[in-house]
Amino acid sequence: MIPALSTFRREVFDLIDARQRPRFLPDLYLVAGQVCALIAHACADLGRTYDADTHARTAWFAADYAEDQHLRAYVRWIQANVAYWADDYNRAAQYAQSGLTDMTDDSTRLRLASQLARAEAARGDERAAMSALDVAMDALSRVSPVAAEPGVMYFDPGKARYYAAEVHLALGGHAHDRRALEQAEAALEVFTPASPPEFVAAAELDAARAHLSLGDLESAADRIGRVLDLPVELRTTPIVERVARAASDLTGGQLRAQAGRELEGRINLFTTYTAQTHSKE
Repeated sequence: MIPALSTFRREVFDLIDARQRPRFLPDLYLVAGQVCALIAHACADLGRTYDADTHARTAWFAADYAEDQHLRAYVRWIQANVAYWADDYNRAAQYAQSGLTDMTDDSTRLRLASQLARAEAARGDERAAMSALDVAMDALSRVSPVAAEPGVMYFDPGKARYYAAEVHLALGGHAHDRRALEQAEAALEVFTPASPPEFVAAAELDAARAHLSLGDLESAADRIGRVLDLPVELRTTPIVERVARAASDLTGGQLRAQAGRELEGRINLFTTYTAQTHSKE
C-alpha cells in the first residue's frame, strides 16, 4: 500500500503547488491529509515509528489547512497509537486527550477515549483510565455497529471492546481480569467473517492474556494457537507485540511439556516472520 499511497500523495501535493484557485484548496488539503494519515498508519503497523511520526505531522498540518475536525482527530489517534506502541504512554495520553477536546461525533469520541483509556491504564492511573473508559462506553452505546462509510477511518465497535480489555489487563487484579475477558469475548461476538483478521487476532490475544491472569493456561494456549496461522503480511507490529506479551505471560505457567515446546516453537516463528520483515524482502 505504501508505494501506491506515496505516489498519490505526490500527485495531490503537485496539484496544491500548481497555484489552484483558493476555493479548491481545502478539499485538496483534506485529501492530502487523509493520504498522509494512511501512510502514517501503515508505517506504524510496520514498526517504522520515525516515518509514522513524520507522516502524521504532515497530515496534521494538512488537516489544519483543510480545517477538518475529524481528520485532525484521526491524526491525533495515529500519533497516540504510535506513542503507545513505543511505550511512551505520557505522549499517547496527551495526543488522545488533545484530539478528544471539543469532539462531539460519537464514533470519533469512541476512538479517542478508547485510546486515552489504555494509555492512562498503561501508565498506572486507574482513575483516569476508568474515567476515559466510561466516556468510550457511553459513546459506544450510540454508535451503529455497521459503518456508514466502511474503511480504516471508521472505528469498529469490536475494536473498542478489545481496547477496553487491554485497559483492564493493564490495571490488573482478579476483577479487572474478569472484565478483560468479558470485553474480549464481546469483541469477538461483534466481529463477523468479513471483519479484518488482525482485529479478531487482537481480541483472541487479549482473551488469552486474561485467561493466563486467571490461571487457565490451557484456554490461553488454545487462544494463542488460533492466532499463529495469521498470514505474514497481517502480522503487524501491534499484533506481534500482543503475541510477545501473551508468550511472556505463558512462560510463567506450566503447560504439558510437549504442548508447551510446540507452542513455543510456533510463537518464535510467528514473531520472526512478520509484516515488517516481509516488507523488506
